Amino acid sequence: MRDPNEVDFARLTMSPEDPTCFALRTTIGAMTALALAGAVELHHPWWAAMTVWLVAQPAPGAYLARSLARLGGTACGSAIGVVIMHALQGRPTASLAALASWLALCAGAGSLFRQSRNYLFVLAGYTAAILVLSNLGEQVHDPELALDRVLCAVIGIACSTLISLHRLLERGQDLREQMVPLLQRSLERVRGYLFDGRAASPNPLLAELAALERAADFSASGDAQHVRRISGLLLQLVALTPCSGRDTSPALPNCQRSPAIPISELIASAAAAKQHGLECVLDELSQAMHRVDDVSIRAMYAAAAALDTSSVLLAAARPVIALALAGAFWWTTAWQAGNVMVMTAALFGCLFSSHDDGSQMLIHVLTGSLLGAVLGVGTRLLLLPHAHNLASTLLCITPCLLLGAWLMRRPATAKMAIDLTMTFLLTAQPTSAPAPHEIVLGQAAAILIGVLAAVAAYWLVPATPQSRSRLIAQRIGRLTLRVAETRSPTRAIRALSRLSAAEVRLLGYVDPADRTFAAAQRCVAEVRRAVAQYHPATGSDGSSAPISTTTVQALRRASAALSASIESEYRREAS
Repeated sequence: MRDPNEVDFARLTMSPEDPTCFALRTTIGAMTALALAGAVELHHPWWAAMTVWLVAQPAPGAYLARSLARLGGTACGSAIGVVIMHALQGRPTASLAALASWLALCAGAGSLFRQSRNYLFVLAGYTAAILVLSNLGEQVHDPELALDRVLCAVIGIACSTLISLHRLLERGQDLREQMVPLLQRSLERVRGYLFDGRAASPNPLLAELAALERAADFSASGDAQHVRRISGLLLQLVALTPCSGRDTSPALPNCQRSPAIPISELIASAAAAKQHGLECVLDELSQAMHRVDDVSIRAMYAAAAALDTSSVLLAAARPVIALALAGAFWWTTAWQAGNVMVMTAALFGCLFSSHDDGSQMLIHVLTGSLLGAVLGVGTRLLLLPHAHNLASTLLCITPCLLLGAWLMRRPATAKMAIDLTMTFLLTAQPTSAPAPHEIVLGQAAAILIGVLAAVAAYWLVPATPQSRSRLIAQRIGRLTLRVAETRSPTRAIRALSRLSAAEVRLLGYVDPADRTFAAAQRCVAEVRRAVAQYHPATGSDGSSAPISTTTVQALRRASAALSASIESEYRREAS
């Protein structure tokens, strides 16, 4: 099983930045944000410094998208938080119930999107939780806290933009540029299949497509939708051109072969070989290649990634369970710092609700939070009491900020580094008034126990690459059966679009040589062949003559083989 989060940033982004330079740049931005937020007397000015780290990204496109998501999610979550506080007037049970509903809605809706769009939804969820729980803990109704959080986000994004401006002007490799060689290799594969009756192993090509799929997550341009649409068609080409030509029509040795591989030639050759499924895919590919700016193509592919009820419900359940576990502990113990614990559980339960490997990420969070809490408590109790002005306060926190930023650019420590820095700022609370030891230690303990509550929630409802790939593969099997059972060309085509989108997604989780992926590719091939059998609709309900019994049986066999592969893989993992 491949790690879906393992991304070759050297290919996806601009020139790599030295970790020391990144640490200096990010630390300067964070300290500037903290100073500005403190100068205008905002509540919790360290939120501004935290924003600098939260939007720090290795790619310029990802930075811009994440900054916009940070601003939009903070504004939306703050507005909802104010509504809950005003409507429920600090009633704990009702407020927690309202938060649970809002977190479920945000996490479930966010599961339909990726990267920055997903971040916008989960941020809206946990921002409301932070505001409401802060008010519950302090037993005050302070709407200004919401405005201050938005202003801190604006200040943090502005400071991060200023210190990253030279990097933002650099340009990474365009997704379409990366797609061109893959298109050529795919067409070469089709030509070899049609003219020679065989094709080479698709695994190298599939590996490149998988890398491109992961690269699309970090693109801020409008190319990602289009590239995924093309990738889905290329996967269909691979599915319809197996390594052995035994299940196809004879090769066409007498046809002229153009070294430029014009796609029109391949369409004609596929038609001559009575490979109607292959002919349809090549025709769609030709249209997509020459209409890259057609909004309808993007809209069609976006609609293809339709609602997957299982994934949405699981994503919605995780933050609710984390909130319930921490809330029950708070209600039972009446702990003074219990609101901080529930806040942390809600934050991380929501943040990783749609993450490809949320369960493992929370282990990194726990490690980083533990280290950050130790550094934060030590700084707040031992150093900050001796800082009597802003300059000395910044001097006290600079070493820890530099350490966190430097670790963030090291592959082995990147995943825990940001949580180290966030927890450090939350526990150190620079520029705040001195607090008794028991309060500082209680807040640090509450943060760690909140993380443990989130870990427990993800143990009950796992979020792993294995579980995610299993859900996607099961969806492919259901869509294959849907095509076998329908008489409507429109429904069959819609199912094919959704299946193609799911297949692209599955490629990001499994090895191309994996048995489950091969079974899923067989489903793709059989569905494409079935759709190619439909003629223009003749019935008033959009239906036409049903596909042949042989095709229906082939679809059911393909779905059954995929289900058997999923079950076998699940038993192997369980043992």
